[in-house]
This record gives sequence, C-alpha cells and structure tokens, in this order.
Amino acid sequence: MARKNPTLPAKASARSASEARADLVARAARNAEGATLCRSDPLADAQAVAAVVRAVEGHAAELSRRGLDGAFCEAALQLAREIEHHLQAMPAAAVSARVRSQDAAELLADAAATAQAVRTAVLRVTRSSEGRRVARDFGLGDPFSTRQPSHVARALTRILAALEVHREVRDDIGLLPEDVQTMQDLARDLGAIAGAPATVSDEQAQLLEAQGALRAFFDLFAAKASLALAADPDERARVLSLLPRVEERRHLRREPTRASG
Repeated sequence: MARKNPTLPAKASARSASEARADLVARAARNAEGATLCRSDPLADAQAVAAVVRAVEGHAAELSRRGLDGAFCEAALQLAREIEHHLQAMPAAAVSARVRSQDAAELLADAAATAQAVRTAVLRVTRSSEGRRVARDFGLGDPFSTRQPSHVARALTRILAALEVHREVRDDIGLLPEDVQTMQDLARDLGAIAGAPATVSDEQAQLLEAQGALRAFFDLFAAKASLALAADPDERARVLSLLPRVEERRHLRREPTRASG
C-alpha cells in the first residue's frame, strides 16, 4: 500500500537529498569501522521514519539551525523505501538457496559454522577500544549470512588474512595450524559455489547499508533534538520516544548462568 510522505520542513539547505544520503552512508561506514552491528528490526526502523520526519517538521526552525533539514528527511524516507524493497526481495534469495545440491549445502554449513566460531572467539578477546579495529580486520561488522556462500567465503578470507597480521589474536583464541588449514580448504572449496560477487545481487548487504544509514539519521536526530529541546524536557522525551529501540551487544558481557540446584 502506498504511504503518503510527511511534509518536509520548508526551506531546506542547499544540500540535496542525494548528498544527505551519501553523508548518512559515510557515517554508517565509520560506525562499521568499530565493528558496530545493527541490532534493531529493519522493518521497525523503516516504519518509524514517518513519525520522526513529522517531529523534525514540527521543530523545523530549531533543528534546521543545527543542521538537520529537509534533505536529511528526504534521504531517510528514501532509505526506508529501500529497506522495505530489500526485505521483500530477500525471500526470493532464500528460495534459490534451498535448491543447492546436498553436497554444496553441507559444505556451506561446515564453512559457516567454522567462520562463526572464529568470529565469536575473536569478539571475546577484542573488547578494548583498540580491539574494535582488530575485530573489524577480522570482518566483524560486514554482512554475514550463513545462507549466502559469498558472505561465508568473504568471512573466511578476511579471517585468514587477519590471522597473518594479528598473531596475538591467533594465539589468544587458540587456533592450531590444522584449524587454519581447514579454513583455507573450506574457503577454496566454497569459492567454487559462491559465484562472482560482482554479478550477484546481494540484497542483505544492501539492506545492511540502508539500515546503517537510517540508524545514522536517527542518531543525528537524537543528538540535535536533545540540544534543541533542552529547555522542554517533556517534548524532548516525547520526540526521542519515537526512535525504535536498538540493542548494542558489541561489548555486552553475559552474567554467569546460575547453576540450578
């Protein structure tokens, strides 16, 4: 069903919507450099945009002075439409994944499990601020779907390259030479079925980029609205409540599970 776009704040700056979108994508890329992962529902993010844009419209004068104008709002609405499009297209990709041969499916499952185990181990030993950069070298923050051969092949390739650079991480997680050889074999075999990434429409990667850019818009809105509405805490709380919740798990430590009697 077509959705009516909210009226955008009048007299936006000279910045175009495409420039604003590029700005948001760049901000999302910088967030990803710290291995920050999106932990919110992409559909909920897309559906929240209209209400946030209306809030920007309601405080156009204050927010425009602080740099949040109609161009950013138009870019956010476009990102929301892109997210909905990618979500609709992903079931078709899942159907194509189910027609793979049994051998290829088993290879993909083994490779995905291996890559995921290493990624989890790396995450546990790179919790410092410097560790965020190291984790990024290992591919944390990249799109990773265990059902996508290209994702798993890329994950293994990045892990193998990072292991050569960060020997201390290799020692910390306890990787043996035979473990590395196994990953090399899996990456080689998986490359044969992963296809050429340049010719594959990677809906999930595009979805992640659009969602990351939209979260950057929400961050800008929250930061600028917090300042612009500092003198009106009730209104500030109301507009900030429009933002969908996001769970940050990058440095979340789990409490030990209490043993049952």
